[in-house]
Amino acid sequence: MIGKYKMHKLDFGVPFGGKENWDGCIVKAEKDCADPKVSSWTKSEVNTVVTSNFKKNAGVALDFISNRIYPGDVMNGMLVFMTEQKASGKDAAYEFLAKHGTVWEKWVSPEIAEKIKASIKS
Repeated sequence: MIGKYKMHKLDFGVPFGGKENWDGCIVKAEKDCADPKVSSWTKSEVNTVVTSNFKKNAGVALDFISNRIYPGDVMNGMLVFMTEQKASGKDAAYEFLAKHGTVWEKWVSPEIAEKIKASIKS
């Protein structure tokens, strides 16, 4: 919904009150949180989970996974694309590569970026 309706984060007028306050109080029922601290909304993070075997053997693939960051607006836009177009993950990957070079080109060498761009034009 955030991507579809172009929603924006509102300023709460206070900083984030900390993970301990959020996890230990804010997310709980009122009866389970005796002393809530004022807080803005928590920062959402999406992480990639890998096995220890992958981590040990991945080489440059782990560097790639570790360095990639999807900006929230791009991720939300891709989710809207997939929903509205009933697109598969593969379709979304091609759409992402075609439309968001400014994001993914930072994750690979210039030579690899050129090869990827040439392959998606074919």
